[in-house]
Amino acid sequence: MDNITHTLAGALLGQMGLKRRSRFAMAACLLGANAPDIDVFAPLAFPVDGIEFHRGPLHAVFAWPLLAAAIVAILWLLDRLRPGGPDALPFRTRPLFVVAFLAVLTHPFLDWLTTYAIALFAPVSWRWYSGNAIFIIDWVYWLLMVVGISWSAVRWRRGSPRAGRPAQIAGLLMLGYIAFNLGESARIERAAAATLRARGIEPTLIVAGPPPFAFWERNIQWRSADRFGSGSFDLTDGLVIDARSDPLRLDDPQLARAEARSRRIRSFLVWSRMPIVVNVDGKTYLSDQRFYGPLRSRSIPAGIRRFFSGHAFLVPLDNGRSSS
Repeated sequence: MDNITHTLAGALLGQMGLKRRSRFAMAACLLGANAPDIDVFAPLAFPVDGIEFHRGPLHAVFAWPLLAAAIVAILWLLDRLRPGGPDALPFRTRPLFVVAFLAVLTHPFLDWLTTYAIALFAPVSWRWYSGNAIFIIDWVYWLLMVVGISWSAVRWRRGSPRAGRPAQIAGLLMLGYIAFNLGESARIERAAAATLRARGIEPTLIVAGPPPFAFWERNIQWRSADRFGSGSFDLTDGLVIDARSDPLRLDDPQLARAEARSRRIRSFLVWSRMPIVVNVDGKTYLSDQRFYGPLRSRSIPAGIRRFFSGHAFLVPLDNGRSSS
């Protein structure tokens, strides 16, 4: 997800009542909800590529308690440097660790819900997991969280009883919305698999992810052992699996040569759940079907398709430079 969503999720936790657990608990909520994304700076200090490392080890289960502990250590130091006044909440290390840990958990959970996926057990395993349920920026999330946070914040300032109740209700509504979308994606993926099998095609992977804005629709990307195709689902036409399919072309000699000479290509292949080799304007590229296909779908507004037409995770195979 985007970092606005992550920050709102941390603020929502705090307004639910966790901010009263310790001094700096609200700060722990906000820091924890964003902490795993410090991996975007890793390529500046280490010989790693962002496309492989992002949503990898620092989003994985082994990092969660370490990130929470680091947040507590930073806030402990701040508490020593700037002691609170007589009316301040006491600094409670254990409750603060629990708060920070819960905030950290929101981050991989929200990221898992998108089609981009996370490497949940990296670096032990580089298998990528995805719920395929929520677009990377979701307006329903924002609406629910902004209302819940604002309403509870006003109630906290007024000293109202059960001041965190609006934020708690917003959190429950979010979980219901997430459950609906998880179920919808799973249902459409099962229906797509049945349709493909009726055509004599055995799918190896199907991703039914929502487009921007219209969370009730789905862009469908499927692949078999040697081909890939697409489809869509909306309330008007129902499930539509396009008749056209194209070869994966993963045996293309250009890919083998580029993989041997380019770390960028190798990193892309570690990250990509649905790699394909495509020709665009006479040039050969490595891409990922999840992001190559939807930008050509009628479910995506034309303006967005045009804006991203040159940035659909396309990696040239002739010189190893990336245009993504």
